[in-house]
Amino acid sequence: MSVPVYVDGETVGSLAVERRGQWTVVDVRMRPVGRVVRLTAYGEREFYLGVPVPEGDGLRLTRRLSQAEARCFPRMTEYVAEEPMEFAGPEELPARRVLWLGGRPHYF
Repeated sequence: MSVPVYVDGETVGSLAVERRGQWTVVDVRMRPVGRVVRLTAYGEREFYLGVPVPEGDGLRLTRRLSQAEARCFPRMTEYVAEEPMEFAGPEELPARRVLWLGGRPHYF
């Protein structure tokens, strides 16, 4: 599973989750953003991940979760960010006009 990481509304990296034996490994890789960020995974619930540290030319956060911690991690993780984001919903359809001709409606 790969999930986007957002900082200041911009995609800066990704989160990968995999199972290794009895551990669930959460790995975040992102580009530097010029400041310290505290990341939380959002889905049906919230799960605090931590602070990524410099590694190579980017930032990385690796966390091994026990079975008890993995139960608290959102199964359907939507995104990772510092705080909850509000995504714009579908655009509203423009108002339609109705013209009745011959007892039948004509929409435009």
